[in-house]
Amino acid sequence: MKNNNNSNGTLNIVSLPIGNLKDITLRALETLNMSDIIYCEDTRVTMKLTNHYDIDTKLKSYHEHSTAKAREKIIEELKAGNNIALVSDAGTPLISDPGYKLIKEVQKKGYRISSSPGVSSPIMALSISGMPTDKFFFIGFLPTKTNAKKEYLLEIKNIKVTIILFESAKRVKKTLATLLECFGNRKISICRELTKKFEEVVTGSTEDIIKNFSKRESIKGEIVIVVEGANDLENTTGDIELMLSNALLSMPASEAAKEVSKFTNLSRKEVYNMALTMARKIKK
Repeated sequence: MKNNNNSNGTLNIVSLPIGNLKDITLRALETLNMSDIIYCEDTRVTMKLTNHYDIDTKLKSYHEHSTAKAREKIIEELKAGNNIALVSDAGTPLISDPGYKLIKEVQKKGYRISSSPGVSSPIMALSISGMPTDKFFFIGFLPTKTNAKKEYLLEIKNIKVTIILFESAKRVKKTLATLLECFGNRKISICRELTKKFEEVVTGSTEDIIKNFSKRESIKGEIVIVVEGANDLENTTGDIELMLSNALLSMPASEAAKEVSKFTNLSRKEVYNMALTMARKIKK
């Protein structure tokens, strides 16, 4: 039953599917059914799910542009005893979605907050990436402007844990090029349209992924990128030069660069330039 008494209501954070409607939990369905109001980013999007599961709870909008006045209205509804569910268009609310200001205000007023956990695309992508999962750094969306994007990536370049980020389909090719420029030729995993009909996971070196995507006329869907963290060799020029010097004894600079780049986070081009410089010194 929905809350019809005079006690304060509860704000429930409810995770929704990111694509496949079957991924919703039984508890989430129960919470949505028993709530007096569901606040969502886009009522049209959430309505597809509520219609599918015959949920008749009233839908209202709460999104990134909602004002302090909108939050005050929600708090008044909690005070009146209404149980409220907060959802995003997909996945777990507040993960690169609006909501933290509301949570902060509700906490401040002393009302109860609960959560019905469920699917989250960053965690799903991490689990199938084949990269270390014990520690990771989630950064959400990168800045859209190229210079700001480069500046931010250079700031986090030396982080030695797996990095997870979101990107739009229309910007992913440029972002891959920027990742190569700033991070070098690291292992990455592109997870596209997770849980949906055309789900795709492509894992490999940044250079290989760029070649793969350059052959595509168009890329569609929601994208999560998982990036290998920095390793101990990344800033150790002496170690790279030692590997190159050994490789140059038995192969030309281009082949040496190709082999050594596999063991560093530098791009093949960067290693090749180092190899050419070393090869000239060897000839002298």
